[in-house]
Amino acid sequence: MATSPQSDKAGRWVPPLLDRGKREPATDSLPQVTGIPVLTTGDDRGNAMTGSASAPDGAEATTAAAPTGWQLRVGAVQLCASDDLGVNLATVRSLTARAAADGARLVVLPECFSFLGRREGDKLAIAEAFDGADRGPVLGTLRELAAQHGVWIVGGGTPELVTGDARRTYNTALVVDPAGQLVSRYRKVHLFDVDIPGGATLRESDATARGNDLVVVEIAGAKVGLTICYDLRFPELYRQLVKDHGAEVLLVPAAFTAHTGAAHWHLLLRARAVENQAWVVAAAQHGQHNEKRESYGHSLVVDPWGTVVAEQAAGDGVVMATLDGAIVAKRRTQMPCLDHAVLWR
Repeated sequence: MATSPQSDKAGRWVPPLLDRGKREPATDSLPQVTGIPVLTTGDDRGNAMTGSASAPDGAEATTAAAPTGWQLRVGAVQLCASDDLGVNLATVRSLTARAAADGARLVVLPECFSFLGRREGDKLAIAEAFDGADRGPVLGTLRELAAQHGVWIVGGGTPELVTGDARRTYNTALVVDPAGQLVSRYRKVHLFDVDIPGGATLRESDATARGNDLVVVEIAGAKVGLTICYDLRFPELYRQLVKDHGAEVLLVPAAFTAHTGAAHWHLLLRARAVENQAWVVAAAQHGQHNEKRESYGHSLVVDPWGTVVAEQAAGDGVVMATLDGAIVAKRRTQMPCLDHAVLWR
């Protein structure tokens, strides 16, 4: 969505994501935020909830006393992708089956699960269009696996063609329901352009277009907010998903570098869980992808108190955990920080 530049009182530019001046109260309908719409979708297939995490019309979605009775067993997949699409998708098949066999109702794949090349532009060769009748191997595999195993799948980041731009793709997380239908997608908002001291130089924006939408999806009664990797360093995104739109679970599929991961991965994930009193599920890439790129691994699940409840440091695998909405409600009642966030109103 195109937006016009805005300035604060000091004349500094304010990106649309941070513009709170025209924000409307959060409601059950999850209205659009100024400059950046919220997409939401839900389905009661496999829904085990006994209460509702939604607020009544006109009430703030994060009211601490709101009843919530959902439970959601998740599997966060960890793998080491390469530039071989076929091999990557075979690994996805195997690990998704493992997660489903262990009772997962939601399987989260890491960023770049389908492809991780030596250069940013390499991914153009396997990018797909997710509109209309086009069904390439990546989306086709996710749809097949979701229907086969009866699970929700979030494909944490795969190249999506940009209409009218032959040079760039979106970095898109796909949400596929247990019927094998693509019900939503999130295009990564924050792009990773850095020179890491003693490490790699990465320019995601060279071949990636940024997205404009926040996405919240209802899965088995839980409101799930979608983010990707570098988004993790921008707390205002997560606060918007939670405070304004009622998210109780935050997904962070990622391909954190070994250097930045060792310094900040656990710290940032636990901080996002604590400050938003929400579950955080982080599915990560691990290991040496090629001579230029190594990922940190450490896929994990953090509870709303900031405790790491499950983790896998290295190697291919699946981190399993059962998320409980009652714990979200308990923490938000014990310490109603979201209600006290006066600067956010």
